[in-house]
Amino acid sequence: MRRAASLTVAVCTIVVSCVSVIPMRKGAQLTASWWTPVSVAAVVVAAVLLFAAVLLFAGALWGGTSSGRAEQRIGVVRATIVLLAAVDVVMLILWFPAWSGAVSDVGGSPPIWMANNVALPALALATVFPVWWSLAYALGGLALLAAVQQRIGFGGQGWDAYLNQAMTFGMLAVFLTMLGTAMHMARNVDRSRGAVLAETVETATAAARGAERRRMDAVVRDRVIGVLRDITPGRPDGRRRAEAKIAMDELDGIVADAPARHRTSVADAVVRLRESAIAFGDDVLVAVDAADDAVDLPDDVVDILGDALNEAVGNAVAHAGPNASTAVVGHIAAEGIRVRIVDDGCGFDLAAIAPDRSGIAVGITGRLAGLSGGRSDIRTSPSDGTMVSLEWVRS
Repeated sequence: MRRAASLTVAVCTIVVSCVSVIPMRKGAQLTASWWTPVSVAAVVVAAVLLFAAVLLFAGALWGGTSSGRAEQRIGVVRATIVLLAAVDVVMLILWFPAWSGAVSDVGGSPPIWMANNVALPALALATVFPVWWSLAYALGGLALLAAVQQRIGFGGQGWDAYLNQAMTFGMLAVFLTMLGTAMHMARNVDRSRGAVLAETVETATAAARGAERRRMDAVVRDRVIGVLRDITPGRPDGRRRAEAKIAMDELDGIVADAPARHRTSVADAVVRLRESAIAFGDDVLVAVDAADDAVDLPDDVVDILGDALNEAVGNAVAHAGPNASTAVVGHIAAEGIRVRIVDDGCGFDLAAIAPDRSGIAVGITGRLAGLSGGRSDIRTSPSDGTMVSLEWVRS
């Protein structure tokens, strides 16, 4: 905003000075011979200096340099803006001793070439100083211009030029106030930029920690506990070794090669689901069967359903109560698998489970949610038992 305002003021001042030939020629007839060339030279030189300052320091001001060096260099631009405003005021003041006392006999606007650029520095001032600085300059500069025009056009009699410049100041004040407000907002953004960046970094860090925690929870539930629960006396088979290796690699943050996708026969799937349930003892009633039209199943589907089933039965045995009965009913069909784990124990308030308890969120619902075609449902209430439904629908 500073750059745009400063460049616009500098360019417009130079252009206005170049096209004001007629007012210069007519005004020169009413003043001493020195005033017109001196005023034109002083105003144009000040505008060129402003233009050069903006271009020379643009890289430092609106680039990536340190705030200290940028503040020093903006001081140069600020000084050239003040210089241009001061030159306009001084040349208008010097007009009075240079005036010959003659009144223009030309109709229309009194011939003073500076009339079209006196207010321009106010725009740049509003970007580098508080807005009241630019309003004060505009009021003073337009008042001087009105005094000059009143003498050239009316010999100092009346208030015509003053009223005209009062309307000009009113319209200019509205724009300067809006510009000052915009600059105030921009300064507030600059001041809060560091805090916003720090907060953004902190939020991203927290999100990364949360994602890593969820990953670790999933690894522990999906891999580690699954492997531990399947440990039996004797030498582990190759499949369990591979699963243990994958679990250790995921705990270390290593992206393990995805195991080859296999298919499990219906008979093996029934056995593996039954084993997941009866691992907690003979007190768990298990009934898992398959329809005649059932076909082989993806290995990962059987693994995930078996792990979720194992988690649900473990929760029932641990929390349903000493006198509760637990049953598992499963059915494999061509369309998919449905398994239900039911107990007549004490039940619980599902909404009261803490979000950081991973037994349900990760061990059951999380597993099924991450499986394409999988879904789960938990129905329970205090003193009314619990039913956990696990389903996979073939796509």
